[in-house]
This record gives sequence, structure tokens and C-alpha cells, in this order.
Amino acid sequence: MRRNAVFFLLLLPLAACSVQQQPARTLEMVLPGSGVSGLALAANVGAVTIAPSRDARVHVNVALRPSKSFLGIISFGGQDAIRAAAIRHAVSDGVLKLAMQYPRNTHAGDVEEHWTLAIPPSLHVNSHINVGKLQVSGIAGGVEASLNVGKVVLDLPGGAMKVSANVGKIEAQAHTLNYGDVTLNADVGDAQLKVNGVPAGDLEKAGAGSQVSYRGHGHDTISLVVNTGNVSLALGGH
Repeated sequence: MRRNAVFFLLLLPLAACSVQQQPARTLEMVLPGSGVSGLALAANVGAVTIAPSRDARVHVNVALRPSKSFLGIISFGGQDAIRAAAIRHAVSDGVLKLAMQYPRNTHAGDVEEHWTLAIPPSLHVNSHINVGKLQVSGIAGGVEASLNVGKVVLDLPGGAMKVSANVGKIEAQAHTLNYGDVTLNADVGDAQLKVNGVPAGDLEKAGAGSQVSYRGHGHDTISLVVNTGNVSLALGGH
């Protein structure tokens, strides 16, 4: 019995590697952008990358893989969820809402979702990710995002930003100075602002955290908040 148990434990890493090497299931769709002013996307575990499209449509690509536990073990239950997964999409009040749909007897946490989207750059983005990474570039319609654990990276021509993270890092830059109220806050961690490549804003230290406030001459607002981690923002030229 003990020999069988040892043999089983030795097989676990091999089985995990076998599952990991399996190609992800990829789902794709192209949706019309006419009549759409915003995008709302929710993901449990994984990554979301958003960039401008070359046309007036929304291009969606989602790669799915079984997720890993904190011990590095592949979730075998994720395979069933992946086989039956579908992209759920609907437009409400001009907002295109996207999310993955799984069968009731499966769990979204067993699947890593890797979203790659190309959207009209004027759309407003609103995204929530439980664990993972959000990366948005070239979108001028403004970005709202919330993240439990992970990283947010924004590289925008302009537009308002409102981002919060529980644990992780926020890195943002905007190639304009068209901003009014700007607030960066890290309850535990560092906050840093640069304007035209030079440190700027009023920095306040409070215990293990820091906050930077800045008032520009534009009208868009920025609020970047992380409970534990670091937040940085660069405005204008570098």
C-alpha cells in the first residue's frame, strides 16, 4: 500500500506536465462596434489585454487553460469547464458586456482565461479581475478597473482612470496633461507621480503607506488606489 502511494505521488508531477502541455482551447468572435460606447469585462483568473482595433468592430480572442493551485498542481476539473465554455455577450445601454459562461457543475476558478481584445479606441473600459493582470494600451475613452490580486498596466493617450487593487501593482502612463484632480494612494507601499519625467505632486507618508495628490489644468480625473503594493503614474512626455 505504501509503495502504491509513493508511486501515485511520483505520477502527480508527470500528470500535471501532461495537462499543462495540452493546447489551450481558443474561442474567437467579432462583434459590431456600432451603437457601443463602453466595454465591461469580468474575469476570475487570468489576464486581459486590450488594444485599439483597426476597424469599428470588437475583436475577441480567449485562450483557456486549466488553472494551477498554489502548490502548482493543475486543476483537472478545469478541463470539463473548458470543453463546455462559451463567451457570453450582450449590449445594455450602449455597454458591451463580456464574460465566460461555464456549466453549473463546474467552477470558474479552475480555468485561466487569457483575453485579447481589439476595440474602437473611443470606448470606455470597465474591467474586473479576481486574480491576474490587466493591460490596456491606446484606448482614450477612459478606464475603470478593479483587481483583487495582480497587476494593472495602462499606457493611454488620455482619458480618465479609476483603478483599485487589493494586493499588487498599478503602473500607468498617459501621454497628455489634460488632467485635473489626480490621486495616488498605497495604504501599504509606495506611490509615485512624474509629470514630463519629473517627480511631481504633494507626497504624504503615513506609516507604511504613501499618498500623492496633484492638481492639473485639465478636466479628466485619475484615482489609482492599492491596499498593499505600489502605484506609479507618468503624465505627459518622458
